Amino acid sequence: MKHAWKVVALALTLVGISPGPAAAQDKPIELKFSSWVSAVHGHHTGVMVPWARMIEEKSKGRLKVTIYPGSTLGKPADHFDMVKDGIADMGFTTPGYTPGRFPLIAATELPLLFKSSQGGSLAVMSIFDKYFKAEFKDVKVLWFWVHPPGHFHFARKPVHKLEDLAGLKIRAATPMLTTMVKTLGAIPVSIPAPDTYTALERGTVDGTIFPWEAISSFKLAEVLRHHAAIGLYVAPLFTMMNQRKYDSLPPDLRKVIDDLSGTWGAEFNGKVWDQNELVGIDAIKKAGATIYTVPPEERQRWAAKLKPVEEEWVKSMETRGLPARQLLVDLREAVKKYDP
Repeated sequence: MKHAWKVVALALTLVGISPGPAAAQDKPIELKFSSWVSAVHGHHTGVMVPWARMIEEKSKGRLKVTIYPGSTLGKPADHFDMVKDGIADMGFTTPGYTPGRFPLIAATELPLLFKSSQGGSLAVMSIFDKYFKAEFKDVKVLWFWVHPPGHFHFARKPVHKLEDLAGLKIRAATPMLTTMVKTLGAIPVSIPAPDTYTALERGTVDGTIFPWEAISSFKLAEVLRHHAAIGLYVAPLFTMMNQRKYDSLPPDLRKVIDDLSGTWGAEFNGKVWDQNELVGIDAIKKAGATIYTVPPEERQRWAAKLKPVEEEWVKSMETRGLPARQLLVDLREAVKKYDP
């Protein structure tokens, strides 16, 4: 009888302590997602928030993505190293913040390659493993995308042909854009995006180069009168995860992330960014400004003028033993397929 009571006591003890481990297992794994755009930016509201919700739903609450917007955890240019070093579990950035660190991906910044964010993003992802994966081996790349092509926007003078650009001061955000602007005969001026409004208003610059959405988000419709649609460039961006954090997850949770990444992520992201372009175009129309679409024959003149930019980039990569020329061949083939 005494032995039976010991068995009952032991069983009660086990029952009493069992909720502890069960509760620990029920607690979701939190993933800190660092972002340098504000909580009202279209990427935050249209991509990151819905994606975080999908991760939580598909993991049945076992994963929770907490977004820290507005550079709460660090500066934009620091985001790659923040994720690599585990300061954040997830984040996104653009290679343009660290020129030269990821040389081959700069191919996507070359002039007049893409027509849309969705198609361009799918094209880049289709050759990611072959050309770009090795450059980003220090993190788990979830997906790459390119923003919609950037166009010319002017405060006072309309530009319809190549010669109209001569001597104009144009804001250029990246080294590649600076080279393009010079090659086209204009004068590049380096100004942070948030300062563009004041620079246009004061005449510090005559124009800028942005996707359409930026006209709305930076309220530039108020100081711009003329727009030349040509699709000059895109910037590549990518969503990433700390490799150790990813590897620490159970296989089924890694699959949740994988299923919402890669080609799926590029297409989802690109589609949202393309839709956001309509907001900028609407702001331009409401302001009564003009949008001039550069015709194909004139666009060919611009392309011929910019050809040396591409050749110079190819040569600079080949001197480092990198397959730049074949990369461009494959990228153009991918663009024909995904972004015709």
